Amino acid sequence: MHRSLSMLLPDTLLRAGTPALPTSCPPFHQKRIPLTLPVVVLAALLCVASVAHANFAVTPLRQPGSSLDISLGNEAGRAMRQAARWLCNQQNPDGSWGTTQRVELTALALTALTAAPHPDDHAARSLAALWLGQSATNHLPSLSAHAWRLLALTLSLPETPERRTYLQDLARRAPSIDDASADDRRFWQEVLAQAGLGEPPAPDADSTELVARAATLWPPPLNRSRAAWRLARLINRTAGGRLIRGQTVLDWRSHLAAWLISSQKSAPEGGGFWAAETADAQIAETAYGVLCFLEL
Repeated sequence: MHRSLSMLLPDTLLRAGTPALPTSCPPFHQKRIPLTLPVVVLAALLCVASVAHANFAVTPLRQPGSSLDISLGNEAGRAMRQAARWLCNQQNPDGSWGTTQRVELTALALTALTAAPHPDDHAARSLAALWLGQSATNHLPSLSAHAWRLLALTLSLPETPERRTYLQDLARRAPSIDDASADDRRFWQEVLAQAGLGEPPAPDADSTELVARAATLWPPPLNRSRAAWRLARLINRTAGGRLIRGQTVLDWRSHLAAWLISSQKSAPEGGGFWAAETADAQIAETAYGVLCFLEL
C-alpha cells in the first residue's frame, strides 16, 4: 500500500521519471521511547469517545468543491453502508482484520469505519482500536503501515491530554523515512498533520503536473478502488477539489462515485465489497472504497 507514486494514477496519466522527494519531514523517527498509555487507559478513552461521540479538530476528509447530487449521494451512502457491513463481517474475533499484514489492514479498515461512523459498527470499531493500540509496541518496517496505524488511532481517540501524549509516542516509533517512497513520505506528513503533530505538506510540482494530466485525459480507466481513492485525494489536496480542463470544470466526483457504485459486489452473507485477487486484498480494496466515497 502506498508503494510508489506510479500507483496513484492509471499508467496513461503518468509521465516518465521519478518524482522528487519532499525536502523535509518531521524527525519523529529519530527518537524511540516506550508508549506511555496503558491499555486500560486506552480502553477508557475509547469509552469516552463512544459516549461523547467527540468531533475533535482534525482535517476534514471531504474537501471544497461541488458535491454529488442528491440521487447519486443517496446511492453512494447505501454503497458505503454495504461496504461497512461487509468489513464488520470480515473482522477477526480478536478485533483485527486479515491474515497477513494485519496491523496495516486493521488500521485501514478501522480508518474507513471511523471516518464514516454508524452505531451498528461501534463494537467492531472499539475492538479494532483496542487491538491496534496493543499492537503499538510492535515495530513496523513500513512507514505506510505505521502511518495508517497512527491515522486510525488519531480518528478513534477523543481529544485529551493523554491522547496527544500517546500519539506523540506512537509517532516517534515510526521507521526511518530514508528508505520510504516519495508518496509514503507525503502521506506520513499528512497523517502527522491530522494528528496535530505537524503541518500538512504543500502541493509540489509533481502533484500539480499529475492533476493537469488527469484533467487532460479524463475520464481515467479504473480497476481498483485504491487507485480511485488516491486520484480523488490528489485532486482534493493539490487542486482544492476542482479539476479543470480549459474553461470546463469536470464533474470528477460523479464519475468516481458512479464507478464505485457499479463495481461494488454483493456478498451472499450480506454487505458489499470490491473484488481483488485475495481475501486480504478485498479487505483493503473495500476500505479504500469507503475512503474514496468520503473524498467525493
